[in-house]
Amino acid sequence: MEVWSEQRKGSKIGYYLLYTFSWGMAIVFIAFFAFIFLGGISIIPIPDDNYKIALIVISGFVLGFITTWIIRTRNEKKYLKILARVSENAN
Repeated sequence: MEVWSEQRKGSKIGYYLLYTFSWGMAIVFIAFFAFIFLGGISIIPIPDDNYKIALIVISGFVLGFITTWIIRTRNEKKYLKILARVSENAN
């Protein structure tokens, strides 16, 4: 509870930038190695793979933003429910 209230004090832009970058990098690395493992991208760099790598990076950061947005929305709802429950118990 204290951690979430502390996060709410900071800027939303900073939160979204930090967590979008974090989730985006995680998704990019997982997708990149999955594509290498499945044979979609060559281990030896070739020019034909450049657009695939760019697509993986763009998709990773878009999915990172979506993940960040979903998590923040869900956590905000939980936080508001907890606050409502605490205020009911206080009365």
